[in-house]
Amino acid sequence: MMGARTASAMSIERKFAIGMAALCVGSWATGARTRFLGTRRRMSAFSTMPRPNGGVIEVDQRRPPDAKFGVVFINGLGLPHEQWAWVREHLPENAAIVGYNRPGYGLSSPLTGATLEDQLCIIDELRECYLDGLPLVLAGHSIGGYLAAAYAASRRDAGVSHVVMVDATIISDLQASLGQLSDWWTRQRLLMECLWAAAGLNVLRPVIPVRELYSSEIKESFTAFHALPRVWATAYREYLAARAYPAVRKLAVPLHVVTALKGTRSDVRHRASQERMLELSDRSWHHVRADADHMGVVAEETHAKILAELVVPGSNA
Repeated sequence: MMGARTASAMSIERKFAIGMAALCVGSWATGARTRFLGTRRRMSAFSTMPRPNGGVIEVDQRRPPDAKFGVVFINGLGLPHEQWAWVREHLPENAAIVGYNRPGYGLSSPLTGATLEDQLCIIDELRECYLDGLPLVLAGHSIGGYLAAAYAASRRDAGVSHVVMVDATIISDLQASLGQLSDWWTRQRLLMECLWAAAGLNVLRPVIPVRELYSSEIKESFTAFHALPRVWATAYREYLAARAYPAVRKLAVPLHVVTALKGTRSDVRHRASQERMLELSDRSWHHVRADADHMGVVAEETHAKILAELVVPGSNA
């Protein structure tokens, strides 16, 4: 009797082990297939800009013959340029548009130890290649908002029309969080997402819920993008690098600061932190979106339409 029970228990354990192995193999295969098809679709849909160092930058751009101004969209941490799809949709026909992925994201070649100046030089190259001769608008989300302002502050002769910072990362706040629970959690989350991507598990559990707000094509693109472990490894390195970035210097151009309050730990604290950015320019406007969260402020069409109005030169929407 005892031997029979032991054999039965071993059989259950063996079945459980086989089931877990099948789940792991299945999720890995699903992840590998998603990555392969996603990369193939990305290569078909978007172009690349050659760089002087031999690498490339993935680009999604248009420049109509009657373009009156150009805009460079700068993505948030760990996000593809598709995040701006709704904003782009609502821009006028005479807007020349450049969306791109920073090194290590999508089709863009990795750049080990990328510095702030390295990131700004990429914007130089994009402007010269696609927007030469046009007034330049810089719109950035999260860490992209910081990069937009940093570029305008350091390139005063680049023909920048104005800057739109969308729920931008405040470097001083990031530095103040070093060693705190929020800093630890962010780093651990990025590392865990990298492991989940390698195992194929984040295909079954998409990390960005707001992808549901986009078209099915862009939704699939988000899923495939985040199935790449190197996306999360790049985001981790960017996060560490950003903690050493300097504060943005004074801007000589108009500035729009867009703040999303929904989902923040403290509305009052987040709003006050964002308001400090208004001091970067003598011509600045604060646009508070109480019903938008950090991702939804770009991903929800209603909010994206308002952002598009801010991008157009001369608008104070």
